[in-house]
Amino acid sequence: MIAIIGGGISGLAAAYELSKRDVPFTLFEASDRLGGLVYTQHVDGFTIEAGADSMLAQKRAGLELCDELGLTPRLISMQTRTAFVLHHGKLHPLPARSIFGIPGTWKGLATYSLLPPAVRARLALEPLVPVHRTADDESVAAFFRRRFGPATVDLLAQPLLGGIHAGDVETLSAPALFPRLTAAERSGRKVLRWVQHSARTASSGGAFRSLSSGMGELVEAIRRRLSPDAVRCESPVVALSRGSNSWEITTPGGADSFPAVILACPAHAAGRLLEGVDPVAAALCRQVRYVSTVSVGLAWPGRSIGHPLNGTGFVVARASNALRITACTWVSSKWEGRAPAGHALLRAYIGGAHDAAAVDLPDEELAAIAARELSAILSISGEPEIARVFRWRQAGAQHDVGHLARMKQLEDRLAAHPRLFATGSGFRSIGIPDCVADGREVAAAAARTSAQ
Repeated sequence: MIAIIGGGISGLAAAYELSKRDVPFTLFEASDRLGGLVYTQHVDGFTIEAGADSMLAQKRAGLELCDELGLTPRLISMQTRTAFVLHHGKLHPLPARSIFGIPGTWKGLATYSLLPPAVRARLALEPLVPVHRTADDESVAAFFRRRFGPATVDLLAQPLLGGIHAGDVETLSAPALFPRLTAAERSGRKVLRWVQHSARTASSGGAFRSLSSGMGELVEAIRRRLSPDAVRCESPVVALSRGSNSWEITTPGGADSFPAVILACPAHAAGRLLEGVDPVAAALCRQVRYVSTVSVGLAWPGRSIGHPLNGTGFVVARASNALRITACTWVSSKWEGRAPAGHALLRAYIGGAHDAAAVDLPDEELAAIAARELSAILSISGEPEIARVFRWRQAGAQHDVGHLARMKQLEDRLAAHPRLFATGSGFRSIGIPDCVADGREVAAAAARTSAQ
């Protein structure tokens, strides 16, 4: 019997893998639902994602799991791919072929309205910048300054790469979060040439996939494959200790012993549980920073919106806009079937590393901020028909500079404790496919060791 602590997508992937292998397990989830950051609501014909709205197609683990679960016919691609950056109050489209905001064609660079001519010229000279072949860690901001010029930090790196993780590019690790960029440099190919090659060979179906009724379908499909007796929601694990030949897990309902344990919870939660087991491992877990964010789903009649919403949405260049929102997804334009005919569904994002206090604002204030700022940007009249606020307290793991080294130290510490494993976004995973792949791999390792 294996214990899984945490019912987010990593814990569910681990549970699914153990179920496939006929290995008994018990999954402990502190909240009243499974899925973690994957959570879909259906309201009056609208499909509202509270958290993740899609998964990266290039990383196959998510799509392969969908195939195993019979969900492949339910997968959908984006209806449109144009994204925008809000700079000085104007929405600038990203080039049709671009990666992380870096143009994949010379024409795209030459006509890139977001970047002033001098910035475009400096970016074009990237292939002449000397290559750093070392594996030294550096921040996303440092990487962009060095390769593409200082102006690209505020115009591209912070809104696009920092925005993905609601973080600060001055502290986020480029090798940990965007290994393809740093690997392109170390290979000697130069990053701009790698972007151009990757843009030419990109999938015709786009970079992301979702599910017809929202990403919550994935959670529900996994749940149906698990024995109800193996899943315990509203069962927070309050203590973990090592017995003579097993691990003891304590919840408010009592204590149970297990030969193996998979920590699929946030790193800060794992740190609390490891304090009495391995203080050094606990300290390493606590060094993983987390940020709090808010997503606000808003719906209006289509006729109330002056902007054509001809794209997937926009991110905000913070340095040139005094706004609380950091981005907005034009949900009903991006994905088919997310809103009734004649209506538009938008999702605004607030909080993160630069606005930590936002998560504590009342729902009404958060909804009002999002509606007011979106109305000004998109020429919206009237009040929204629907407003849904979702808070994610200390849920966004920040893979800061030094993260990879810390994770190597943590893995070495955990290896000294028989049948103790960790998986999840606070450790090695970035996005749903990584969480699925790592959760399944860790579960397979746990199954092998428990059988010995």
